[in-house]
Amino acid sequence: MRGSIGHQMTHIFEASGINQIGESKHQARNEARETLEVNGESATSANVASQTGIYSYGTAETYLDKWVECGKYAKEEFGIRNMEELSSEHIRSYLESKIEADVAYSTFQGNAAALEKLESALNMYSDKYDRGNEYSFKSAVSDTRSTASAELARFDGNRAYDDPRALISALTDSNHQLAASVQLESGVRVNEASKITADQLRGIAQDSHTGKSVGQFDFTGKGGKENIGQMAPETYERLVAYIAEHGSFQISADQYREDLKGAAERTDQQYNATHGLRWNFAQDRVQELQEHGCGLLEAKGIVSQEMGHNRVEITDHYLAR
Repeated sequence: MRGSIGHQMTHIFEASGINQIGESKHQARNEARETLEVNGESATSANVASQTGIYSYGTAETYLDKWVECGKYAKEEFGIRNMEELSSEHIRSYLESKIEADVAYSTFQGNAAALEKLESALNMYSDKYDRGNEYSFKSAVSDTRSTASAELARFDGNRAYDDPRALISALTDSNHQLAASVQLESGVRVNEASKITADQLRGIAQDSHTGKSVGQFDFTGKGGKENIGQMAPETYERLVAYIAEHGSFQISADQYREDLKGAAERTDQQYNATHGLRWNFAQDRVQELQEHGCGLLEAKGIVSQEMGHNRVEITDHYLAR
C-alpha cells in the first residue's frame, strides 16, 4: 500500500468494511453475540467489539487520528511505510511510548481501544482483498494495558510526590525503601529498580556534571538501551551490602506498589504509583544541574538521557508543576 500514512489509514477505514456509519450499532452487537455463541466463544465486550464496526462520525474521527499517530510512530521508529506491515511489535512499542510519556490512563485507554479496532480493520481488509495477512494485537494491548493500569494516573497534572523522603520512610518493607530510594535518586523505572545484580554495580564515582560522589550501576532500559544510573553513596552502599549477602537485589513490583500506596495514605499524599518518583527525580535533577551552571536546555538534555527517554519532549512532560 502506498501514499501518505493518513491516506493509507483512511483507505483502510473506507475499504475494509469497518465503516458502518449510519448502521445500527445495537443490532450489530446483538448479531455479534449470536455469532460468538454459535462458534462457542465468549461474548465478552472485547470479542463483541472485534466483530463490529465503527458507527459514528465522532468515533471514526477519533480512531483515525490515533491510527495515523501510531502509523507515524511506526514509520519514525521502525521505518514502516506500508501500513499493511504493522505488527504486534509496533503496536506494543507505540503503547509503551504512551506509558513512557506518562499520559493519563484515560488517554492510554483511548489509544488501546483505537488500535484494537485497527486490528479488526486490517483483518477485514486482508480478507476482503485476499492479501493473506493476519493481524493480532491482543497480547500487545493486554500487556501494556496491565502496565498502564498500575502506573498511569487517573488524572492530569503534576505527579511528583510532595514529600518523597517521608513517603520512603513510611514504607513498611526495608527492601521497598531501598528500591524507592534508587528510583528517586537515579530516575529509573520500576522494573529497572526491582532487580539489580552484582555485575551491574560500578562503584563510587564522580558525577561528571556536578562533581559530587555517586554510586553507579549499569541497567538496560526501554528498548534494550544501555544506561548508567546514579545514586547517593549511602544508598549505593546499602545496595552493595544487600547483594553481597543475598546474591542480588530483587523485589515484587506489585507488592512494592501496594506498599507505596499505603505509605502515601499514611503521609497524606496523593498516590502517584512508582512513576511519581521519576517525576521527583526529573524536577530535582534539572534544578540541581542548573545550580551547577547548566542552561535549562542542556539540563533537560542530560535528564532525558539519564531517564532513558528518546526525545527531550517527553522529559518536558515531567517538569510540569
